[in-house]
Amino acid sequence: MRRRLEQLEAYILSIIEGRRRDKAALAIGGLLRLLSYVFGSVVQLRLFMYSSGILRPHTLGCQVISIGNLTVGGTGKTPIVEVFARNLQKSGRKVAILSRGYKKDEKPWIERVFREHKTPPRVVSDGERLLLDSAMSGDEPFMLASNLRDVVVIVDKDRVKAGKYAIREYGCDTLILDDGFQYLTLKHRLDIVLVDRTNPFGNRQMLPRGILRERVRNIK
Repeated sequence: MRRRLEQLEAYILSIIEGRRRDKAALAIGGLLRLLSYVFGSVVQLRLFMYSSGILRPHTLGCQVISIGNLTVGGTGKTPIVEVFARNLQKSGRKVAILSRGYKKDEKPWIERVFREHKTPPRVVSDGERLLLDSAMSGDEPFMLASNLRDVVVIVDKDRVKAGKYAIREYGCDTLILDDGFQYLTLKHRLDIVLVDRTNPFGNRQMLPRGILRERVRNIK
């Protein structure tokens, strides 16, 4: 299933980048453009609800640093997370990295829907030893946990729950959100947004017709 999804992602990316110009690709491109308008409207509505106070982010009483981007794909977030975590730890902070754990092994969907809020987050590293492998944590959290000493690495879709767990169980006073720019449920004290200088915003269209998660103007 994972291999099929990766093949589908590669096919759609070839359409987004204009490398396919056959009739099927043009038809799919038109559908993707329509879906991107819907997606963009939902994203802007969500941002408006948070900025206007209709929805309120959680605050956990500690430093929260988000490192993310405006686009899908790699912009070097994980190495930057590692640099910040290492230097903050050396300066005396008790640091936890909170990640969603992309491509980690998941429980059955029915269990995730009804029991996710009761399940404790996955602790990849408690700062002293590795507790999970890459299959259970995802490649990037596992790499961070392997490279960093005295830094807690936790994986959970609900990073408010993960943050509370890091504070309660490990006494953390600094939380770093890996790929957290769009995660508005937890209030950020500092946002670091990375941009790929070789291809900053793709075709400047929203997902799924482009690579933007939100509009470029939102970076301000």
